[in-house]
Amino acid sequence: MDKKKPDTIAWDDKTARYIAKILPYATSISGPKIELADVDAFKRKGVEKATKILKAEWEELQHKLQAFAAAAATTERVYAAKYKFEPIVGVTYYLYENTSGDFLSIIPPEQWKQKFVGAFRLTADFKWEAISEDASSIS
Repeated sequence: MDKKKPDTIAWDDKTARYIAKILPYATSISGPKIELADVDAFKRKGVEKATKILKAEWEELQHKLQAFAAAAATTERVYAAKYKFEPIVGVTYYLYENTSGDFLSIIPPEQWKQKFVGAFRLTADFKWEAISEDASSIS
């Protein structure tokens, strides 16, 4: 019957040998002090960095959402206008406003005395995009 070794001795009962030299930490009283890492500082830095990144992503999403809403409003307004022709993708058309509502025309505003709203182009995905600064804030 073997005697139990003291706690200060690094002994492995399964292999029946001293294991102090293979342990990743000191086993003697004179060994270096084991200090815990400052996890709070790590957490603070992590939270600050994550918050900064998430805030930037949030602002980017808000800008994309605003651009999407503006594009949707523009497309909806032009499609709701009156016109008696089938628009061609890539061609510039002009939106005018009168008492009976909006109407789309191929006639540029320099050649016609109507209330001009803006110039628009039909894209390949059948969305209308404003191509003049007058139509950038259509709603």
